[in-house]
Amino acid sequence: ITSASRLNHLLCVADLIQLEMSMAPEKLQRTRQILLWMMGCSYLFAFASLYHQIPGLYGPKGLTPVHNVLPQPSNATFLERIKFLPSLLIFSLEIGLSPHLGMELCCLLGIMLSLGAMLFRAMRSSIVFFLLWVLYLSVYKVGQVFLLFQWDSLILEAGFLCVLVAPMSFLFWKRPEPRSHDGMTVWLVRWLLFRLMFASGVVKLTSLCPTWWSLTALNYHYESQ
Repeated sequence: ITSASRLNHLLCVADLIQLEMSMAPEKLQRTRQILLWMMGCSYLFAFASLYHQIPGLYGPKGLTPVHNVLPQPSNATFLERIKFLPSLLIFSLEIGLSPHLGMELCCLLGIMLSLGAMLFRAMRSSIVFFLLWVLYLSVYKVGQVFLLFQWDSLILEAGFLCVLVAPMSFLFWKRPEPRSHDGMTVWLVRWLLFRLMFASGVVKLTSLCPTWWSLTALNYHYESQ
């Protein structure tokens, strides 16, 4: 099962949020928690699957060594360096950490945070999901050809929306208080779901594949995705 299919399933859950806007706040909160829990699952699989591939892909003798894309330490300001390459790994050499070990550290932190978001409701806050988004963006920006697939950009976009959907909480051991949420973020998630499904359909039809045009591809499509 690919990251794309997992994200497809979790985004479908977002469709339930709008339906529950007029229902009891408890039901709305439950739907939001399911969405955040499933996003935590997606982050966990994404970080864990990348972690064990880092030595062979991005190590010193890997297929695409990560140190080749990182700039050398310079006198540039923090904002200038982040603008050039928005990744935490640009600071790895300054702290005496090799770049591929920095990628492994980002993945390990992502695994712990996403696992915490799955197990503890109090950790399903906007702060945790912002940290997860920053960590995945850091490895994505140096991942080169192996992190340029649709599901990599999709998990970043869906993850950023979860920063807006999740409640704000500075205390991880305290469960976030239920509150009414801005309907705009709900529509942003629905818009992402629409764009994903609509664009995927357009791409498949423009490929002129006879199984898609004969409407028989879906008999097997979701068994292989």
